[in-house]
Amino acid sequence: MSIAPACRRMRHRREVPNSHPFGSCGRRGFALITVIWGLGLLTLLGAAVIVGARYRARTALADGSVLSAAAAAESAVNFSIASMLSPTPDTGFPKKCRMPGGEQAEIVVEEEVGKIDINAAGLPTLERFFVAVAKDKALGDRIAENVVNFRKSLQHKETASQTPLTGNQTAPTNAPNDVKRLGFSTILELDQIDGMSPALLRSAIRYTTTLSGRVEPVPEVMTPALRLLMGLNPGQTEARRPTLPGSFTVRVDIRAIDGSRYIREALVSFGGASTQPYVIREWRRGDIISGAAASQLPNSGPAQTCFKL
Repeated sequence: MSIAPACRRMRHRREVPNSHPFGSCGRRGFALITVIWGLGLLTLLGAAVIVGARYRARTALADGSVLSAAAAAESAVNFSIASMLSPTPDTGFPKKCRMPGGEQAEIVVEEEVGKIDINAAGLPTLERFFVAVAKDKALGDRIAENVVNFRKSLQHKETASQTPLTGNQTAPTNAPNDVKRLGFSTILELDQIDGMSPALLRSAIRYTTTLSGRVEPVPEVMTPALRLLMGLNPGQTEARRPTLPGSFTVRVDIRAIDGSRYIREALVSFGGASTQPYVIREWRRGDIISGAAASQLPNSGPAQTCFKL
């Protein structure tokens, strides 16, 4: 009997096992690479979660700081109104003081009769003011003329709306002219004036009003910054009590402990025909002012709290 088949079978048994180690190593290598990639992916996901959590925490902290500063600013406005209604020996403005939460407050009360009334001021006054604000004579003159034309057009519309009805005419219900006004109803309407850029508007509204009814502002109560713009001696500002009744802009600049800042303004009218002791006509978000406007603030730092709880 031939032994060749048996030898081939034995050789096959010896050769087949030799192929297994190579295939096993390939599978183990692929599994290792898969594990490494998985670990890397988990690491990236973990890092993303940590970074996102930190970002959300910082955002929440910043939002909380802004809300806290905004609440402090509104409290300072209410404190100013209460101080004007119930004057005490230390109720003069401008004032620097510390809020109960530790925020530093700078409070300025500006009388509206010391501002440029865009409804009543004459063209020469408007030209002098807008040329100084715009720092461009041609642009300032054009804006002043547009302001006069704008308020004339509003007054013309008001006069036309008061024309008596004749014949079979009936008055429309809920007509837009039911609310009577002469000229501008708010200084924010200056943004409708041709030539008025956003930056110029922010500069102008601080020195303008619609409530004084004066052709010229009262020099004694003009802010140093406005006096400088109008070519007058800025002078020195001393703390003084606002004279009631009248309309005032209360401006509060809050600096929080963490360095955040919030500026709030309120246009308040005291007395008048209203049965209320005062009326807040407008709430505005204020802008950071330059050195000339900031010169009206006292140089001494806050030595006491604004009010005690």
